[in-house]
Amino acid sequence: MASPKRVLIAGAGIAGPSLALLLSHNGHKVTIVERAPDIRTTGQQVDVSGKGVNVTKAMGVWDSLLAHTVGDQGIKFIDENNNTWAAFAADKESGAQSFVKEVEILRGDMAKVLYDATKNETEYIFGNTITAIDEHASHVTVTFSELPQRDFDLVIAADGLFSKTREIAFGKSATEIRSLNQCTALMSIPWKESDGSWSTWCNFPGGRCVSLRPQPNFGRTGAYLAVMTPDSGRMARMNTDEQKAEFTRRFQDAGGEAPRILREMQDNETGTPPMSKTPCMSETSADNCTHHRQVYFQETAQVYTASWHKGRIALLGDAAYCPSPVSGQGTTAAFIGSYILAGCICTHDDVQEALIRYEEQMRPFATQAQKLFPGVPGIANPQTAWGIQLFYTVLWIGNLVMNSGVVGLAGKLFGPLASLWPGSEELKLPLYPAMKTIRGVAP
Repeated sequence: MASPKRVLIAGAGIAGPSLALLLSHNGHKVTIVERAPDIRTTGQQVDVSGKGVNVTKAMGVWDSLLAHTVGDQGIKFIDENNNTWAAFAADKESGAQSFVKEVEILRGDMAKVLYDATKNETEYIFGNTITAIDEHASHVTVTFSELPQRDFDLVIAADGLFSKTREIAFGKSATEIRSLNQCTALMSIPWKESDGSWSTWCNFPGGRCVSLRPQPNFGRTGAYLAVMTPDSGRMARMNTDEQKAEFTRRFQDAGGEAPRILREMQDNETGTPPMSKTPCMSETSADNCTHHRQVYFQETAQVYTASWHKGRIALLGDAAYCPSPVSGQGTTAAFIGSYILAGCICTHDDVQEALIRYEEQMRPFATQAQKLFPGVPGIANPQTAWGIQLFYTVLWIGNLVMNSGVVGLAGKLFGPLASLWPGSEELKLPLYPAMKTIRGVAP
């Protein structure tokens, strides 16, 4: 078993606290630095599937995640007149290729579950950032924006797609952020009875999609406007007022729920998402949950980095291998990566050896998560009315022959190419006898 290490993690989202949970349980001293003043309670619906389920059970948080699911019963593909073309119920087996998983949970609530599981054994430093990293033979000296310098045995960058820690340690040129030519506006709006408990997906010409993800357990509905465009990067870099104007222009002639979402978008707060010490999961009204009224915009992209480690520094989660929201594998990959990195740190006393083994063992999982069906996400967001008709017809046929395999193929239009690649189904999580899991059993 490796000797205890002083570990600094940048980012208090999903991957960082997951790693901290396992490391702290094994005697390591973990510090998490987060630029926000508190745990981020914003964010829309995320899920866990496949091997990620095994990891969360081993971590001891599966039951807590189940207790805070949003109540999503499945997804319906509808036209602007609310006619249903296909409906797929939530998958209680949490299969990687299913549209809706057993655990569908608000990202902020998942973060809160992980924070509650780690706060007593992990040091959290909020409202701070890493500004410099100086590596030495036996340790790393870290400079913070608001605190004196401190020494650590290793530093983990788990601060997301546009990781500042990654840029400091590896430089801008070491990472490719590969755009998928889609920009999305996300927000929460008050739930109404007609929203029900099924998600809906509605396409419009021009590569546009309007989607609702009802969260009846919380009195709100996740609302999404997505558009396929080569201007996705430019749109993502606009200020919030410009983004609202751009999405209004692009969706002003769309029907269905688009007018309602556009009205709500104008009423939602702008600027940096506010933070709250009140747990999201205890709130029952979207009107009372002001921090969920934030509208935010993101470009759909993937991260490719030649190496995830450099000396005593490593990348984790979206900072290393973001598979993009359309893969449906972001949180699952974060949990798996946290488990593998923790296992390697607990197994190998030499820090650099541990980070080398982490990358070797995690690469196959990350590669699998990033494999998308050719044309995704565009294939599920047709540019023409004829393309939409064809897309809905395929789904309609799949809905009729639930056991034919067409349903699984339809699911892959939104997710990774897992089962289409030889050997991909045989990926197994490594076992680490030197690491104790919270439940005391291997995932």
